[in-house]
Amino acid sequence: MVVAAWVSHPASAASGRALESVSESEQRYYANARPYIDQPLKQLIKQVPQLKNLRPAENQQELPLILQKTGERVDDFFHRIVDLTAREDISLARLRQERPSSRPDLSSENVHDSYVILRHGNKDQAEIVEYRKDAKGDNFDQIVVKHGFLVTSGFALSCNYFSAGFQPESIFRYLGDEKIGPQDTYVVGFAQQPGKTTLSVRMKGRNGAPVHMLVQGVAWIDKSNYQIVRMRTDLLAPRKDVGLNQQTTEVTLSKIQLVDVATPLWLPSSVKVYVEFTTHNGDVDEFFELSYRNEHRYTDYQRYRVSAKVIP
Repeated sequence: MVVAAWVSHPASAASGRALESVSESEQRYYANARPYIDQPLKQLIKQVPQLKNLRPAENQQELPLILQKTGERVDDFFHRIVDLTAREDISLARLRQERPSSRPDLSSENVHDSYVILRHGNKDQAEIVEYRKDAKGDNFDQIVVKHGFLVTSGFALSCNYFSAGFQPESIFRYLGDEKIGPQDTYVVGFAQQPGKTTLSVRMKGRNGAPVHMLVQGVAWIDKSNYQIVRMRTDLLAPRKDVGLNQQTTEVTLSKIQLVDVATPLWLPSSVKVYVEFTTHNGDVDEFFELSYRNEHRYTDYQRYRVSAKVIP
């Protein structure tokens, strides 16, 4: 299986609508999925090591207020976001192993591009679109795929699951408190509910047909202002039908103060993505493991403006 792209589903957080719906057949695939937030805390920490310093919650009484305030914060972000550009540095790695006994084949590359976030629509209903371009203005994602690596994007939308419009699509659990650097945070786990979900992560294969995946995850929310400062997402269940075993994304958000925007925006500063497949070469019925690790770093956020030159 050759993967052409991995992108977060573009959605309208302000209106609580997604541009595409997850099909009924894809929803049914997750009918028997068991979210990891339902596991005992000790077992959950084994799957999410970032929770090792968690102070467990005694009850769920604070959860409704946390969700309300966090939802308001997320919705406010999508109301205020403007067209942006940033420098993106990506460390790409691909690891292929033909057999358990064989030596893994590692390929890696470091690339740079201009990362662009565009807002389409109005204040009440907006679609946020993310894409990349190289120094020549060419489609950067296609170039990366031709070199055999996996494209990962959509990180500015990672907080969508906590938007007031999308919260009914997931279940939530207040896990406890944890200190992230100088910040005291609430730690909240979530899992999308099959049959209720319109928001999804999308994988695009060689034939261009998208496969929609549901996710679960954990958010670290600053107690002082209900701002999500870190988020991790995982697949709600492996997708063996397309050979996808694991997809884990860890997003760190930082406060960005633009010169001509009064209120700071919280935007991705670093992202780590791990994706693992079991696939085959198409010629023989022999399967192998294929995994990708992408690390993204974002700097120099600025307003994105298109300039036009009038030629008489």
